[in-house]
Amino acid sequence: MALNIRNAILHILRNNGKASAFSESELDIDSEICEAFIQKHVRKLLDNSANRTAVFKAESEIYNLLREYQNGNIYFKEITFELAKRMDAIMNRFSALPPCDMLITRVGHKSGEYLAILQLNYQAVYVHKSHKPSNGADITENQLITYNALPFSSGKVEDGCLIALDGASMPINLVEKPAIIDGNSVLYFSELFLECNSTPSKKEQAQLINGVTTDFIGQYLNNDLKVATRLKTALIEEATEDDGFVSIDNIASTVFEEQEDIKTQYVSSLREAGVADDLLLGQKVVKQQFAMQRIKAENGVEIRFPVALAADENAMEIITHSDGTVSVHFKNLNI
Repeated sequence: MALNIRNAILHILRNNGKASAFSESELDIDSEICEAFIQKHVRKLLDNSANRTAVFKAESEIYNLLREYQNGNIYFKEITFELAKRMDAIMNRFSALPPCDMLITRVGHKSGEYLAILQLNYQAVYVHKSHKPSNGADITENQLITYNALPFSSGKVEDGCLIALDGASMPINLVEKPAIIDGNSVLYFSELFLECNSTPSKKEQAQLINGVTTDFIGQYLNNDLKVATRLKTALIEEATEDDGFVSIDNIASTVFEEQEDIKTQYVSSLREAGVADDLLLGQKVVKQQFAMQRIKAENGVEIRFPVALAADENAMEIITHSDGTVSVHFKNLNI
């Protein structure tokens, strides 16, 4: 279902010694160019495994502004001025933040009403410039020049959010990239601008499980390849059977059913790393992160194969020898 763009406005935040330019007029949302640009970037905020979810802190000024907007006490253009000025003040406070455009748009979707705030960082684009000299000579001179462009076909928004407007809690879908401020990595968009608390994205949580699992198998199970493939297979099966939900207790019980000590240690390792007992990763994310197994031998040989093959004796066989080395035998390959 298409997004219905209600309003949109673009403010220019310069942060380079020049005054920012806050637009007095909204964008022409009937323009095909404008519609295509907004649709592309807002859709990525609606459903993207790399997005974080977030909730406003009680003291958030942005939250209070949005409540006023919800209640009809301030209007769209007015709230965008306040949002842009707040970001402008943060950027002037921290010169490391680059100049950008801020696009703010209200959209309707089958899932509800949303306000999107997008930080559009500039990209250098090379173009030609053709002109004739002013001395009247009958020649054409072509040169290469650069100018700043907004992200579109080959670019993406690094900092932005989609705020649900249908209820008092106003949950947030968030994408952001840390900025280096005074030598420190700072999530300025969520921490300084929105003032919200975010949780790791589905992709980040899956990557965390993958990393902890790899380290655990290396530390406690001598890099047992069979266990690695069983754990990944169990994760995929769990997500498939439970609509994308994963329980680390279920996974550990499936793989280590007769090894209570190992099971307990594995679950503890995940919890200590910040993995929740039950979490929604989604089938797509689980398959992307766990469907393949990669091994690298000391002699530089690398092998990558689908974990599903490891459970099929007619497709492959993993043999662990007494000296700790491993043989991987692939069968019935059609080349």
